[in-house]
Amino acid sequence: MNSVVNKETLINMNKASLRSIEFDDIQLLRYWRNLDHVRSLMVMTNYIAKDDQRKWFERLNFDSVKYYIFSLDMKDIGCVNLTKINLSEKTFEGGVFCGDANFLNHWINIWACIKIYNYGFFELNLETSFATVLKNNKPALNLNKSLGYKFIDDSNHNIGRLILSRNDYVKSTEKIQRYLRDFVKQPF
Repeated sequence: MNSVVNKETLINMNKASLRSIEFDDIQLLRYWRNLDHVRSLMVMTNYIAKDDQRKWFERLNFDSVKYYIFSLDMKDIGCVNLTKINLSEKTFEGGVFCGDANFLNHWINIWACIKIYNYGFFELNLETSFATVLKNNKPALNLNKSLGYKFIDDSNHNIGRLILSRNDYVKSTEKIQRYLRDFVKQPF
C-alpha cells in the first residue's frame, strides 16, 4: 500500500498514490482537520491543538487502524482510513477527508476510498463496514451511497449510522472501479 517516489512517479505525472501516515505527517493532518471545510462536516468539530494531535498519534494501535495520505502527482490531497478493525468480527469503520479544497469534487477522493476499502475487504478479508456521518454532510452521504452504504440507524436527529457489506460494495463500485482503471488510468 505504501508508495515510494521513483522515476516512474516522476515521469508519469497523473499518478495517484497512498502512503501510510508517519509521525512527520501529523501536523499536516491536523492542519487539514482544522480547516473549516473539513471540521464543519465532522462529528467531532472541535479545534485540534498541536499537542493533542501528537497524543492522538501516540495512542494509535496500528493493528486496529490504518491511516493513509492520498496524493496526486506527488501532491498530498487528503486522508483515508480504516478504524476499529476487528479481525474476529470481520468489521471496520471507514473514513475520508479531503484537505485540499481544490480537490473536493475530484475523482482522487473516490479512488482513495476504493483503494482502502479494497484493502479492507479483500486483503484483510473483512466483511462489513460501518460509518457515522452527519446528516448535513451531503458530500460524505453521496460518497457513501456510491460505495453501497445503507442507513441502519436514523434515530439521531443529526447523525446517521450506515452499514456496508462486502457484496453491496462490490456491486456498487464495479462501474466506478472500471472507469477509474480504464479512463483515468488508475489501477487498484
